[in-house]
Amino acid sequence: TDCHVVIVDDLVQSGGTLRMCAHACRSGGALSVSCFVPHGVFPNDSWQNFKAEDYRYFWLTDSCPGTAAQVAGRAPFEVLSLAPLIAKVACRMGQAQLDAPPAAGGCV
Repeated sequence: TDCHVVIVDDLVQSGGTLRMCAHACRSGGALSVSCFVPHGVFPNDSWQNFKAEDYRYFWLTDSCPGTAAQVAGRAPFEVLSLAPLIAKVACRMGQAQLDAPPAAGGCV
């Protein structure tokens, strides 16, 4: 009770499961609820079921570009870019294949 709850799921479509979990958390005394879902598919604009008054934050990545574009700038959504992570992994993989240390100004 009296805490901020973050629900983590790998994928959301209609959002029914997340909404039921959030309701259970609030019923149990959570002060606020946020969600983190890497893959926000949201067919039929089902992202509209998530209102700012019900969720403190809803973080999702840009793995589904259409959804990311639809929710960008709309509370409670915050779109996190996968590009920096992918670039970092690709750079490290390239270095490993070359068996060379990171170049100055190279990978972070």
